[in-house]
Amino acid sequence: MKMTSMRGIVFDFDGTLVDSLGDAMASFNHAIEELGEAPRTADEIKRYFGAGADRILSQVLGDESKGKRAFEIYKDHQRRSAHRVVLHSGIAELLDQIASHKVPIAIVTGRHSEDLEIVIERHRISTRFVTIIADNHVPRSKPAPDGILLAASRLGLDAGEVMYVGDSPVDIQAARSAGAVSVAAMLDRLTRRELMAPHSPRFWADHPRQVWEIFIERGKTECSKS
Repeated sequence: MKMTSMRGIVFDFDGTLVDSLGDAMASFNHAIEELGEAPRTADEIKRYFGAGADRILSQVLGDESKGKRAFEIYKDHQRRSAHRVVLHSGIAELLDQIASHKVPIAIVTGRHSEDLEIVIERHRISTRFVTIIADNHVPRSKPAPDGILLAASRLGLDAGEVMYVGDSPVDIQAARSAGAVSVAAMLDRLTRRELMAPHSPRFWADHPRQVWEIFIERGKTECSKS
């Protein structure tokens, strides 16, 4: 095994940096119901996470044309409810700590860029990240490694030199496929440990401060795995 040190951190967005999953579910079901369909459960929607809302809605509705119409309704609902979306407790402090040590960071999210801009702009954190990669910026959605590989490249690092922090099974799968170190972020009330555990994340973080502890205290001595 080749030893490598951690030099960068890549984050998922929803459920990892921001407390947005409940609000997103409300927007999904608002759009679905506006098209005359029955609402879906959180698990029925989350099974498609890793892709953007446009792709999720097309899959949930089983119709690409309906999915496109639903996405426009979804975005309008997100604009009206974005004020309710807040950073998870401890994330602001984590970002400050990372910045003080000049560690390069990025976001790789399943959100479409149009959707992401609605939510992220109010938090004024975009400039913290070297790059922000949305679902429509890459050919394949998570769990494909495309986004993480692109982020690592833009950070000037190998994928094995970055941690990918995410709250869903597809995040762990994408990290493994990319050769990055996976960290399960257990910060959101809709993130369930029993769904994450079968995918064997390398580390678990129950609080944002643990992300930094992993990076400093353990990440430096981790072995990269192909």
